[in-house]
Amino acid sequence: MSDNSNSALSYHEETKHSELSVRMSAHYLDWNNKPSPFKHYRNLPSIPLPRNFPHPREESLRAIRGFYPIIASKRLDVGILAEILFFSAGLTRRVSMGTGPYYMRAAPATGALYPIELYVICGDIPGLRAGVYHFNPLDFALVRLREGDYRAELGAPGHEENLTCPVTIALTSLAWRNAWKYGARSYRHWFWDSGAIAANLLATSASEALIAKLTVGFVDSEVDRLLGLVKGKEATVALAPIGLGLPQQAERTAKASSRLDLEVEPLSQEEVEYPIIWKANEASSLRGSAEAKEWGQSFKSRTNGNRADGATFPLRPLKEGDSPVPSLEEVILRRGSTRKFARQPISFEQLSTIVDASATVIPLDFLPHRETAIDFYFIANEVSGLPSGSYFFDRRAKFFVQLKDGNLRNTSGYLCLEQPLFSDASVVFYLMTDLRRVVSSLGERGYRAAQFEAGIRAGKIYLSSYSLGMGASGSTFYDDAVTEFFSPHAKGKSTMIAVGIGVPAYRARTGRILPQMSAKARTG
Repeated sequence: MSDNSNSALSYHEETKHSELSVRMSAHYLDWNNKPSPFKHYRNLPSIPLPRNFPHPREESLRAIRGFYPIIASKRLDVGILAEILFFSAGLTRRVSMGTGPYYMRAAPATGALYPIELYVICGDIPGLRAGVYHFNPLDFALVRLREGDYRAELGAPGHEENLTCPVTIALTSLAWRNAWKYGARSYRHWFWDSGAIAANLLATSASEALIAKLTVGFVDSEVDRLLGLVKGKEATVALAPIGLGLPQQAERTAKASSRLDLEVEPLSQEEVEYPIIWKANEASSLRGSAEAKEWGQSFKSRTNGNRADGATFPLRPLKEGDSPVPSLEEVILRRGSTRKFARQPISFEQLSTIVDASATVIPLDFLPHRETAIDFYFIANEVSGLPSGSYFFDRRAKFFVQLKDGNLRNTSGYLCLEQPLFSDASVVFYLMTDLRRVVSSLGERGYRAAQFEAGIRAGKIYLSSYSLGMGASGSTFYDDAVTEFFSPHAKGKSTMIAVGIGVPAYRARTGRILPQMSAKARTG
């Protein structure tokens, strides 16, 4: 990585929100220049994905927690790949707008701008030949970028699973698509939005009894070149090898990926550059396989338990059979960021279940087993069986510790950029980390790692909330104000993302599996 060891922390400091920075911002939205939500390649072969793919039938909470029954005979074919792609990033809603149809997707995205693209790197699997592909959610098809087995290009020391598993899905960011609205702060959103997709991907893979892993420690330039990404415009965020533990396929000769010169339709008429984003991304890049391997083994566990004084409330999750649990398919189709919460209570058991499912082990390459870089803080506005106030979740002891008591609805809304939605929410989570400790342990790339883990846990909060018939919505925040509010316990910590949950004030229309609709119905 770069010797400029302050780039990540400097980026974070320079992109903090405060009352002053928000009110003095000169940024505005040029609606005539809004980026296209889809990436279109010109003159490349496209392979339609099957429309009759399987659906994730496992009980949602089991899948979200990471229920992995190992089935030795399980095979990953093009149908299951289509299932994972759809339930991670497929189109679930079609909304008519003045300029034409607008599509919403299986996982949430900041500003509904969907900056994350998915690529598939695979060996031969039933129904699909080895190659490198781009996933086109609008046509529900794969665009072939390279023919042949390029998995060896991903098999850096310490990450041999990318070589031996049948499929790896790469998550990349098309930076301008989100920067159009959020400017320099949008670099944070790369990891929030890809994390939400990763949460869906992990749960869908678990439902199919396929073991998946998430890799943040890869050699950036090699993966970007393999996928044909344009430097300074798009970059790889994470890799997700799927099908670990399946019988290995016959090894193929490793291919050296040449530079791709691909024609892509412009996102919009013009793009604004934000050098601070690319400075932070470049500083946190890994230069070679040895560095990637060393990085993946450098996380230092916390020595203290991060204890707090205050009343404690042991978790009391819902037991199996306490209430019906929908399938993962139902939950993902039901999910959509809540736009208005009713000021109604949720139960202590529901809150416990959501935290229990969201704070579970995540198979991230940089985390030792049962470790995490993220702490759960929250404001409970209305939870039956829990006094209103602010709390910290002690994950080792599995109880909530009260930090402050009293009605804090105005505070939860204020901290989330003064949005009434987060005053109305029953609970607002603030996922925090000690950035200096993480960067000291993992170097510049630790910034990416912490943001990505927070995005995954936020995605799990979304899914588990909808599993219980509730709603959820993510939010940005006043950075230092959140730290100050939760201090002294949170002193020195930084907020990665905020998520409000509660009872929706309206009945939302359930999404659909749009690829299974007729072409006429999809185009109107």
